Amino acid sequence: MSKKHKSFERIKRKADQIARRVFGEHPVPVFEASASRHHRRVSLLELRLRTVRRRVVSRQSFSGVQSFLQFAGFPRSGHSLIGSLIDAHPRGIVAHELDILGLIDAGWSRRDIFSLIESESAAFMKHGRYWNGFAYVVPGQFNGRAAAPIIMGDKKGDWAVRRMQRDPGLLERLHETIDMPCKWLLVVRNPFDNIATMSLRRGGTYDRLRISSPDSETFRARLKAETGKSIADKADDNMIEDFVGLCHGVAAMQSRVAPEHWLGVGYESFAEAPVEGLGRILDFLDLSDQGGFVADAASIVRAGGSRSRHSVIWSQAQIDRVREAIAEFEFLSLAETGEP
Repeated sequence: MSKKHKSFERIKRKADQIARRVFGEHPVPVFEASASRHHRRVSLLELRLRTVRRRVVSRQSFSGVQSFLQFAGFPRSGHSLIGSLIDAHPRGIVAHELDILGLIDAGWSRRDIFSLIESESAAFMKHGRYWNGFAYVVPGQFNGRAAAPIIMGDKKGDWAVRRMQRDPGLLERLHETIDMPCKWLLVVRNPFDNIATMSLRRGGTYDRLRISSPDSETFRARLKAETGKSIADKADDNMIEDFVGLCHGVAAMQSRVAPEHWLGVGYESFAEAPVEGLGRILDFLDLSDQGGFVADAASIVRAGGSRSRHSVIWSQAQIDRVREAIAEFEFLSLAETGEP
């Protein structure tokens, strides 16, 4: 690319950022206590007002922050749990699905991004840290109220990958804006379970039924009545291709990140031994086990989670397609093995 072309691209990007600041919108999670499960688009001007209000309330300077954490990976893979655990640490604040790279693309500053992360983390706690029917409060810990964080971050793993695939230059702009070490956390589940869950939850009916059902027996009955109608009874080809596309995106990102700034976690092994898993994550983030954090955080992790691959029907062609992905992408070896 010529110098003239590069200069034109910079001017165009700056003009786009100015337009977005005035007229743009950004998707953010909607916290509604136990009913929390969806996002809505909010004007960037409104989000900036949130940052101003937060600075007035908290008076947080963020002067002690040493690194930024960004999740990368797949939906329905365990990011919500692990992100919430880090957010509960006395020295960490991690927003729930704030999509920071979208704000980087809109030209936000580090100060505004950190203020919005703090604001959204506090809002998550105010509503009981519920998402899609699960509550992520860690008893006895800070749960987004760290007074002197040394790490800030965001849990929006699949959109981070998607944005990087569309615009590889975002990685450099992230580094320029944050201007401190940026660390990446990848969480992977068994690909068959991951894709099955993506298929089951497509459209939102599955989550609505779980949230609205008073008990597990009622949920199972409602689920059975809707299976094959508003809830899939077969693995979805589109979800398989979406998963494989994200695999390519993750591989491309990993190749551009220094090995010491990238950590892969297998969700099933983490859930089976959360104390050891949390120790690895804390070491990676330069955090310590203070105030009984690891024991408290491990107490809300449940082993033996859903093997949703058995809840949908798979064709042989679909199974072969997933097998190919498992063989191609080394990071998938972190996950539990097993087929439908």
